[in-house]
Amino acid sequence: MKKIVVLGSMLIACLLFSGLAEAKATKIKWGATSTRSGLYANTVAQAALVNQTFPEIEITVVETGGYVENLVRTQKKTIHLGPASAAAAYAAYAGIIDYEGKQLADLRSLWGGYVTPIHIVTSKKSGVTRIEDLNGVSFAMNPGTTSGRLIELLFDALDIKPDYKMMGIGASVDAMKGGVVEGWMKAGFKDAAIMDIESTMDINVLTVTQEMIDKMNAKYPAHGLMMTIPTGLFNAVTAEQLSFAYVVSDFVHKDVPDEVVEKILKATYDKREELVSNIATLREGRFAEMYDVAIEYNLAVPFHPAAAKFYQETLGVTIPEKLLPPK
Repeated sequence: MKKIVVLGSMLIACLLFSGLAEAKATKIKWGATSTRSGLYANTVAQAALVNQTFPEIEITVVETGGYVENLVRTQKKTIHLGPASAAAAYAAYAGIIDYEGKQLADLRSLWGGYVTPIHIVTSKKSGVTRIEDLNGVSFAMNPGTTSGRLIELLFDALDIKPDYKMMGIGASVDAMKGGVVEGWMKAGFKDAAIMDIESTMDINVLTVTQEMIDKMNAKYPAHGLMMTIPTGLFNAVTAEQLSFAYVVSDFVHKDVPDEVVEKILKATYDKREELVSNIATLREGRFAEMYDVAIEYNLAVPFHPAAAKFYQETLGVTIPEKLLPPK
């Protein structure tokens, strides 16, 4: 009888201890994109790295409708963090452009993120070799995409009015091949869709200038970025040239506890080289330079307090005032 009582007591104690251990685990929802997007795998890899380093943080990757949805869901706390265009995040944080009257003031930044070019392409037979010559040219536009919206804002800032044909990404490839449209834009470094088009026809990859970027930022603050793409990236790129670009970063709600954000930062920073070695998008976009990219590419949403502290203590940097968390 005593053995039964002792065993029963031990079982109860184990159950209580197990309950306490489970109670200590912090459950985090990390928004991603559609599982059909290659970017979903990026988030899965980052979350797995944090889970492995700090098992007490249980991260669940959540499929979402993409970057804009991640911003809204983070503000509403249905997810804790997620990737988004840094330009769109700033517009949301500041309550400007598409977010006028619907400000998402609780967003905070984790890191600089990675830089991605948005290639503006035209068919060779169109004769269009400059962005300025796109007025009236049939141009495939993909509504609802981050890259599409940024290019639309760029053209608006430059007072360029293409003849937009609204369609999906897959349809845009077919439209270019079939001559239904003469121009299109697509995000991605060595993008497979552009390579597909170029395998069947000659194209131009248009370049941007500093003047264009300055005009865009004058009208749409923190939205105009560019990066250098290398010779031979596509057959049409015969020398280094400047491409329009955007930054994808991860944004977190300001109320996520400091200790959780610190662990996410530490795990990611310590294993950043390993992370980018396995994911071309992160490697080509300089994700390993987590702080430098934030400064160089004009990140404008303030850091989470734990992120600011992490960079100050780890890198010994003085963070620009605009990136310090509001008091």
